[in-house]
Amino acid sequence: MNKRLQIFGKKIKVSHILLTAVMLMIAFVMIAPFLWVFSASLRASYSEATALPPKWLPPVFSEWNLTYYKKLFTGELPFFGFMKNSFKMSTVITIGMVVHGAAAGYAYAKFKFRGKNLMFGLMMIAMMVPVQVTIVALYKIMNLLGVINTSWAVTLPSIFGAMCPGLAGAFGIFMMRQFFLSIPKELNDAAAIDGAGPVRTFFSIMLPMARSTLASLAILVFTFSWNDYFTTFIMINDTDKLSLPVGILSIRQPYVKGNEFAAVVLSIVPVLIVFIIGQKWIVKSMTHVGVKG
Repeated sequence: MNKRLQIFGKKIKVSHILLTAVMLMIAFVMIAPFLWVFSASLRASYSEATALPPKWLPPVFSEWNLTYYKKLFTGELPFFGFMKNSFKMSTVITIGMVVHGAAAGYAYAKFKFRGKNLMFGLMMIAMMVPVQVTIVALYKIMNLLGVINTSWAVTLPSIFGAMCPGLAGAFGIFMMRQFFLSIPKELNDAAAIDGAGPVRTFFSIMLPMARSTLASLAILVFTFSWNDYFTTFIMINDTDKLSLPVGILSIRQPYVKGNEFAAVVLSIVPVLIVFIIGQKWIVKSMTHVGVKG
């Protein structure tokens, strides 16, 4: 495997060539569904879009059929209403989870209090609990609060990680805790000597230092919330209040098939833009997760 081959005037290890080939195959498997749905959204008919074997690459530019996109942009289908609902719910959930994740993570990292290790252990166990286990209890609680069939039925539990305890709830607290653990204790001591209390230290010193971690957490939570199908499907019934994942399914049912292809392509764009902009923060912050703890 350490043998080198001469390629384009450079000697490259065989192991590197094999690794690159494997990574390219994995990349194709990941990208193939996106290529297919984009290709299907430009086909002239539903039968052509779903033909077997699948047509992975889109047709030539002169043969593009934009009928499905025109229906979305002209308001013939309520696509942008669904997108607005998703943006509103995802933004509220993201803000809530970043705030409580930062506060709880700081407390677990820097404060000493009775039962801290037990509470943190229980919280980590919550990362393994799927939402389907708690959905019945959450639905009853939301029903008692009178918020069923409103966006609050989705945002209120999710703000505190109840709807998605694995990624956005417990993991957010864990990520922030690991970052704050990487900050030397002497920095807190110096702030205390200067007369800063825990709250001022948190807002004036710790949060500015945690900007990249907060940004990456916000991106992860926003992406998770944007793609969440199950929660809205259970909590909301009115079509005009649905989020984008559930709304795309409703577009397919009462109207001509094929519109969902264009809707899926457009629904990917906002998350893709957010991820491309913030990927450097995600990589940077992830290095802190395994540093200390």
